[in-house]
Amino acid sequence: MKLLVSVVSAEEARRAVAGGADIIDVKDPLEGALGAPSPRVLSEVVGVVGDAAPVSVALGDVPGLPHTAALAARGASGIGADYVKVGLRGVHELDSAVALLSAVAGAVGPGVAVVAATYADAGALDPPALTPGCLPALVQRTGIAGALIDTFTKDGRGLYGWMSESEVADLIAGTRAAGASFAVAGQLRLDDFRRVAADVVGVRSAVCRGGDRAAELESELVAAAVAELRGGGRRCDCAGAGFAGCFGEPVPCQRVDHQS
Repeated sequence: MKLLVSVVSAEEARRAVAGGADIIDVKDPLEGALGAPSPRVLSEVVGVVGDAAPVSVALGDVPGLPHTAALAARGASGIGADYVKVGLRGVHELDSAVALLSAVAGAVGPGVAVVAATYADAGALDPPALTPGCLPALVQRTGIAGALIDTFTKDGRGLYGWMSESEVADLIAGTRAAGASFAVAGQLRLDDFRRVAADVVGVRSAVCRGGDRAAELESELVAAAVAELRGGGRRCDCAGAGFAGCFGEPVPCQRVDHQS
């Protein structure tokens, strides 16, 4: 597993690298769960991180406008992002998501990994968003590099307040069978990190002072998260890393039953 740490500034990126983060992710939490940062902040983070780690960037919750998404992705890749994450809050149908992600992948080319991000609480939103159960089919039809489950609602319940371990594990297996890797996020605590054998674990609140995603990130908390992730427990036995992974059985695109 790899640890992805979301940062909001170049200074936080320095702290995340010092703490041992595997992937530095740039976002603006004030613009949402997958809020996009400004081009200036992304450029500053890329400059600070250098070759120490790959840089991921959130493009925000993109509406069903493929050209708009493609242009944003091209801009981010030009600044130096290695991964672009596309939030699917504004997309409700699989065909629309396929068109959107295909446009993004075509805009950035093979040198940048495209990650589709859905929400565990998609069915509880108004209007409902594309459910995580669609991720294996989305990957299969677009050939993108990765998929992510996050939570749109940041009320402390976290990912496993909305989905069970078995539901997440099934999606991981199905997405890997389709040829992509899988990341989990959504207000994860340290003891959540190894509940499933994901390829990437994404955090922000867990590495911020007081567990507050709006507070400052601390390198000591990043180091503690790295230690927890490396500390043993259930692991994937494949040799894959980053956006290469193992394989399992696909699952159907369907609504996920929510748990409170």
